[in-house]
Amino acid sequence: MDSGAQNSQRAYARAAGLFYLLVLAFDIAGLVITSTIEGGGDFGQTARNIVASQGLYRLGLCLALTGTISTIPLAIGLYVTLKPVDGNLAMAALLFRTAEAAVGAVGIVGAFAILQIYLEASHTVAFDAEQLRALIVVHPLGASTDIAAIFFSTGSTIFFYLFLKTQYIPRILSAWGVIASVLYVAIWFTGLVAPGAPGLVQVLGSVPILIAEVATGLWLLTAGITA
Repeated sequence: MDSGAQNSQRAYARAAGLFYLLVLAFDIAGLVITSTIEGGGDFGQTARNIVASQGLYRLGLCLALTGTISTIPLAIGLYVTLKPVDGNLAMAALLFRTAEAAVGAVGIVGAFAILQIYLEASHTVAFDAEQLRALIVVHPLGASTDIAAIFFSTGSTIFFYLFLKTQYIPRILSAWGVIASVLYVAIWFTGLVAPGAPGLVQVLGSVPILIAEVATGLWLLTAGITA
């Protein structure tokens, strides 16, 4: 690989490190804002909470959308970084992460549609609260988070596997990323096959991949790679 290509690869690796951190920041901020406003009450209370903080709730959804959009440059940065290792696998991982972004965007469309249902609940006379709540429960986009997470963790598994074949980042970090990604995809597949598992399972299952992504993002952004 000539020096120009190496410099480009290093630049994309650092960009990927930055977007690793940005995607996490946007996603977590959006989730914290929306879940805090929704609270843990019944449909009526949730609707009142959202109506009272509609602007902030919309900001939370927009932050989630920004995180979804930022997944694309992250995936491109990882693809360019790892293409010399195995171009076919790198392309597969890029496609999985792109599909993740697409499904996530569709899910956010659904979230804005549900927001409108909550707003209608505050003054509608055509439907009562139970009928509106039923619309949310049977919403066809309800599984978008699960599907997006499966695409994400599959692409993440491939990217970390490619890192494991190199010395670009510490091998222990690459191995941790592979294990964490496989665990994450198993958790979300299980949720589709056998729904109703305690939410704590998903939270605990998210910790290893969160550690892997933060550590990899910081490494790529600060140390870069040795190509």
